[in-house]
Amino acid sequence: MRRSLLWKLLGINLLVIGVAVIVAAVTIGQFADAIFMRLMKEFNLQTDVIHGLFTQTLLRSLVLASLIAGGVGLLLSVFLFRRVVDPVREMEAMAARIAAGDYGARVSARSDDELGALADSLNRMAESLATLERLRKDLVANVAHELRTPLTNLRGYLEAIREGVAPASTETIGSLHEDVMRLVRLVDALHALTLLDARLPRLQLEDVDLRTLLDRVVDRYRAQFVAREIAVEKQLTATGRVRADRDLISQAAQNLLDNALKYTPEGGQVAVATSSANGVIRIAVSNTGGGIAREDLPFIFERFFRGEKSRSRESGGAGIGLAIVKEVAGVHGGQVGADSADGLTTVWFTVPTRAS
Repeated sequence: MRRSLLWKLLGINLLVIGVAVIVAAVTIGQFADAIFMRLMKEFNLQTDVIHGLFTQTLLRSLVLASLIAGGVGLLLSVFLFRRVVDPVREMEAMAARIAAGDYGARVSARSDDELGALADSLNRMAESLATLERLRKDLVANVAHELRTPLTNLRGYLEAIREGVAPASTETIGSLHEDVMRLVRLVDALHALTLLDARLPRLQLEDVDLRTLLDRVVDRYRAQFVAREIAVEKQLTATGRVRADRDLISQAAQNLLDNALKYTPEGGQVAVATSSANGVIRIAVSNTGGGIAREDLPFIFERFFRGEKSRSRESGGAGIGLAIVKEVAGVHGGQVGADSADGLTTVWFTVPTRAS
């Protein structure tokens, strides 16, 4: 948007006013002149002098009326066009700031017309871009952090072994293996995120019987729970089918069970439950154990987030399992949540019975 736009709009408006005045002047002049001549003839009056005076008076009146109309039209045009041009200029400045990397730029939506709707859309776009930029920076920072510790340990041990400072003992090799497996889990997590991001825009919706799906998922993990003497209880009270992507819902349920398996102590208990209310089915997995700190609950669904103590990096994965659950629930129009109190932690997500 350039400053000349205001003058272009004013020029167009003045041209329209001028054309309207000329057309009106010609039309009024012709009709008035015809009527005047007919009246003069009916009353047998001398028309030359009077017609000249009439023509001059009419011309002056039209000129004066044109000047007044043009002046009022110009003032109104300046006022109205500035109300249009100023927001557009503000949006242009905002777009330039966003193009330069300033995703905090916003434009004030001062009206409820099309310009206000456009401003609101631009603000939402800027908010989305800011969120994406924050996630990108967080991802880079988190990946760098996850890589730094195991790579530092590997480098230190290998240099010590190479220089003969430390022996290549079974314990040393075991420690190196743990660091390598941490790197493997991180790469697997990033690969899972890549597959998920590629899959989300192409949902394969079908009628899914959640009870049957959850039965299969739980049976798949039963041997692992039995090996750790963890009792598993199913409370699948919600019946019916939903319109959803079977593989994604299965993956989300598996991630909840993975989470419970990691953080439930031997001899603990895990419960898989479903319930329905207000047009959604809630899938929840509860487990006994150390629990999640209250201050960590709002963040456990963020990518690469891990809390303290029982959910530390030593016992946990790469911190993207619950983030995937959140993505799956969101793309189906559902929600996620978690509660943790008195040694019992429950993590859940919902799927609308008419998911689309």
